[in-house]
Amino acid sequence: MRATFVRSPIQSGQSGFELSTPPNPDSLFAHRGRTVELKVHRCLWSGAYSENSPLAIEECGRENVLRTEIDVQLLRDGEFVVFHDDRFDRVTDRSGLVCEATAAEATRARFKDGTHPLLFPEAIALLAAHEFPKIIELDLKDFDPYTWPQTEALAKAVQPIKGRVHFSCPADWNLRRLLAVDASVPVSLNPHCYIDTEDDPEARLPMGAYGYRDAHPLARGRFSATRDYLRDRLGGIMRLVPGVTEAHVRLAMFERMLDDGVGDAAEIFHALGIKVDVWTLDAGTPRWQERLARIAAAGIDIVTTNTPRAVAAAGRGLA
Repeated sequence: MRATFVRSPIQSGQSGFELSTPPNPDSLFAHRGRTVELKVHRCLWSGAYSENSPLAIEECGRENVLRTEIDVQLLRDGEFVVFHDDRFDRVTDRSGLVCEATAAEATRARFKDGTHPLLFPEAIALLAAHEFPKIIELDLKDFDPYTWPQTEALAKAVQPIKGRVHFSCPADWNLRRLLAVDASVPVSLNPHCYIDTEDDPEARLPMGAYGYRDAHPLARGRFSATRDYLRDRLGGIMRLVPGVTEAHVRLAMFERMLDDGVGDAAEIFHALGIKVDVWTLDAGTPRWQERLARIAAAGIDIVTTNTPRAVAAAGRGLA
């Protein structure tokens, strides 16, 4: 029998919580009467610590960062580790595929800041020790379906801070499994298994008639205006998982929608009660300030960034 858990009264992505301490002002900026939140990608707040490391996570708590993201993936022995890449090589002293390592092997690796990757329950305990971040995206990197025991382990681990987290991934099947185990666990969806502008090697989507990568029959010919096609497709995709709170849309995809004359692209999601998170925009990206101004004016809710303080400063300078 699968485990079930008690519903949390607070859902991620909403403003129902009361802050006893205000968030760091570089966690967000105001634009035309709206608040745009900055999601600190991989907990890279100052850049002084390695991505997803204990020191980076702790810094986000200490600095009262409003919103962060950590990456989670499955190890060979069924444990979960907080790690982004599919290989250890780029950010640790270990080499090889993460999925082929055991928990003991993964935690023997050392980040460049001297700490080791955390197992998922360890990361939850570290996050629970701080009032901030208030909103934490748990980005599941695995594409294959989780087993029921693996799904139950994820749902059980987040119980201490369930009101502050939401699981995300493009693999909608894994989100539905999580909801089958715990119907109250917050979830958000990346739609790019089904529609994209990039040639993702896992999704392997063909180019459709509207200029987007899409395998759906509606993409076989131009049957309607691009605006109607996108509204139909994204509306259907976001309904694949009940109760989605946020849509994580690739920056290039969102910009392509605007280029195609869909000036109310954010409203496609807002009409479903879903916030729009655009990823990833960093200071130093070509024309990054111009692009920030454009997506902010288009009504997005969240910007994912590795350079939050610079983006916040630029956001405050927008007209």
